[in-house]
Amino acid sequence: MSKFDYMNFTDGSWDIEFVAHTKKFSKKETLDLFMVENEHLFNEGYRKPIIDDIIERTVRWYPRVPEGCGCDSEGGCYSYCNRNERGSFPVWVIEFEELKK
Repeated sequence: MSKFDYMNFTDGSWDIEFVAHTKKFSKKETLDLFMVENEHLFNEGYRKPIIDDIIERTVRWYPRVPEGCGCDSEGGCYSYCNRNERGSFPVWVIEFEELKK
């Protein structure tokens, strides 16, 4: 199983999404984690997410940061990929933009 649990994804400057491994966390657990990890957003004009805000996508670990990823890391990163790509796994995603009031 992947070492990935959950994290905020960034566009290179700002956190834009909360991402959690589907095989480790239910949608309800993902909401609970989001609330703890991103509590500061509620003071910045964002609403609390609901189950319907969660979408499913696929990610994998890239040893070299893919071009256009927005990650400024020398040691690799997690990023979105096509389903069935080698090393890929499903994740729950909560997009911050969808929570703006």
